[in-house]
Amino acid sequence: MAEGGNGQEWILARGYCAYTVLDGAAVPPRKRRGFVDMAVSRWSPFADAQSHVEWVGDRAMVWAWSKSRVLAGPEDTLLPSPRRSWPESLFRGQPRAEGEELVALDEGLEARAWRDGVMTASRWWPEAPDLPEWNEFRRGAGLAPASAMPVPASYPLVDHPWAAPKAIALGEAFGHYRDYLAMAVVGIGAAVMSALLVGVLALKVSNWQLDRDIAEREQALEKIIDARDRAQQGRAAIDARLSLRPPAGQVELLSLVSGLMRGNWQLVEWKMPDAQTLEVTAKMLNADPGAIVSAWEASKRFTEVTAEIGKQPETVMVKARILRAAPAGGSRK
Repeated sequence: MAEGGNGQEWILARGYCAYTVLDGAAVPPRKRRGFVDMAVSRWSPFADAQSHVEWVGDRAMVWAWSKSRVLAGPEDTLLPSPRRSWPESLFRGQPRAEGEELVALDEGLEARAWRDGVMTASRWWPEAPDLPEWNEFRRGAGLAPASAMPVPASYPLVDHPWAAPKAIALGEAFGHYRDYLAMAVVGIGAAVMSALLVGVLALKVSNWQLDRDIAEREQALEKIIDARDRAQQGRAAIDARLSLRPPAGQVELLSLVSGLMRGNWQLVEWKMPDAQTLEVTAKMLNADPGAIVSAWEASKRFTEVTAEIGKQPETVMVKARILRAAPAGGSRK
């Protein structure tokens, strides 16, 4: 991480940042900033999240980080706040239309998957990943497994961050014809006003009444929109608090796993790195990783399931993200 004093900018190492992609197709342009702020507060794993956003059409590439972690100096000292912080990813390489790449950073390596000019997936490792880890990233990005590791790309740290391509504004597209259009409008308006000179007073009265009706309707509509926004914010706050609860308890998880592991098996190690992740190492004769993955995902209580033969004889390691149980009579969202 490049550090600076007050008034300077910092470049944050990729290891400090979390990354996601948001779909804003259903959000009006004037509402997108609030939409991103609300989405980051719900998605970000940091209580004091800061973020950077790059829009590509209706999709937003979002990097988020913890402000307190970034400003934490040695021996619990607090570093001065920078004028602005940037993810290192924006200074290494350029956006791509399609494909994937493994990029060497100052600290560790970053895997990137691109589709339609959007970085749809990103993962950081402190050290070079092995082939199973690389294929796990590819599967998560919707890509087929690879037979060999790619050569890490080494890009220089440039002076300016890359920016996602922006849509061309309508006014800019027709900028060369703006003066001609204005002159045409004035000429047509003058001709119409001359032809309708007798009825100009009635037209003004009618326009005044129409403007008043439009203003009244806009005020009523604005109240409805504000009420909807407050309701959505309240719902988001409730969802944020509910998301803090673990998806399942230890006893429930142990019972689920016992029912999903077929045949004779013995639990060797049980780990939960966080409230949503379960890692199980079991001793099992003739373990079938594919059958284990299918059984766990078919239970609808686990996702992103991986099963690999362990380094110890007759062991298998299973990793999965935990899902909440679907409400009775309903569907999981």
